[in-house]
Amino acid sequence: MEFIELMEMAIQDLQYICELIYKVHNIPVFYVNQSGEIEHEFASRELRDNPYYSPFIEQISIYTFEDNPMDFPIFFSNSNLKFFFVNLKRANLYLGTVILDPTLESEVSEESISKILDAFKGNLNKRKIIEYYHSIPIIDSQQFLSLSLLVYFLMYHKKLDKEMVIKNNKELTLNMNESENPDLEISKGRRNFIFHSNLSYEQVLLDCVKNGRLDKLKDIFDYSILGEAELGLLSKRNRLRSEKNLMITGIALVCRAAIEGGLNEETAFTLSDFYIQQLEELGSLNEILKFTEEAIMDFTNRVHQLNEEKYSATITACQHYIYNHIYEEITLDQLAQLCHLSPNYLSSLFRKEVGTPISEYIQLQRVNEAKKLLRLTNYSISDIGTWLNFNDQSYFIKVFKKYSGLTPKQFRNNHYSDHKSIDEID
Repeated sequence: MEFIELMEMAIQDLQYICELIYKVHNIPVFYVNQSGEIEHEFASRELRDNPYYSPFIEQISIYTFEDNPMDFPIFFSNSNLKFFFVNLKRANLYLGTVILDPTLESEVSEESISKILDAFKGNLNKRKIIEYYHSIPIIDSQQFLSLSLLVYFLMYHKKLDKEMVIKNNKELTLNMNESENPDLEISKGRRNFIFHSNLSYEQVLLDCVKNGRLDKLKDIFDYSILGEAELGLLSKRNRLRSEKNLMITGIALVCRAAIEGGLNEETAFTLSDFYIQQLEELGSLNEILKFTEEAIMDFTNRVHQLNEEKYSATITACQHYIYNHIYEEITLDQLAQLCHLSPNYLSSLFRKEVGTPISEYIQLQRVNEAKKLLRLTNYSISDIGTWLNFNDQSYFIKVFKKYSGLTPKQFRNNHYSDHKSIDEID
């Protein structure tokens, strides 16, 4: 029998297959069609009656599985909850997705429940949360992996190599080895650090941005589906609009956190405006989530870089002033008055911390600004030099070549782009 005919049979029998999987393993099974609608849903009444099941379903119904092209089961883990999904395709046409979720690898203790409640500052109903977790089926990683192979076979009538599936699922790879390696068990605890915090999800995220904690962002992005659901809806009539509204609010908060972490205000607000404008153009939930993660990563990375070259409050104030007034005349006396120091002392302090005289630092920042304008605009070279307070064209060319190795014209010819990139915003 031809493969396409087998796929047609699998699609026709999909509801029956999903129901059998649920009845045999007691694991919730969903089928999300190509329009993003939950067409088939099988879960225990105990689970469906729990108030925390509804936001979970809400997340499934707006997640875009179509964007994942992998031709094998994909595993995810969120706040101890585990799931996998298998995409259904025919001749590269996306038809829908079968999802098995949620499951647990082991029973959640009362202590873990308490930590979850602490993470949300008691805004969750403890009894209902306990009931929710106790109604979720428990299955170990090996069984869950075998079940994913079975589901794939029922869909495609093709056998998959188990090792290939493990290799292509980092979360699954780690789970398979954790019970055998105490160091990996410690790593698992560190990955779940958020349960050992008294901060809410949003507070932990903003704290990571403020402190430039790039190492913790992945943990934050993978955090509980309950955490996402608690954000609520800002537009009841349009889920996509609601998600955009939430992410716009999130970017605004992240922008403020980055400023608290030392990022220049003008830079932060420019980044915020850029990301919000770009976000408005996106058309799917998955695109919105990925783009927002990129925005958060960018803010955090910029704070991280500042922390790598941490200067005193005096020098940081000077750098911020120079950044904000780069198109104006900037003198040592102005900076000294700003810092309430003598010009000579400030000059010596700046050179000691930054490693370059103030005058050269200002020139370098003007050249960096000129590079942006040369790359991103068609303004004339003479206008750019004038705006940036270079005395004449020849002096501008001389200074520019000193720091870049090229004349402004050569630089523009090598780097000019019609498309603005967020990487160009410093």
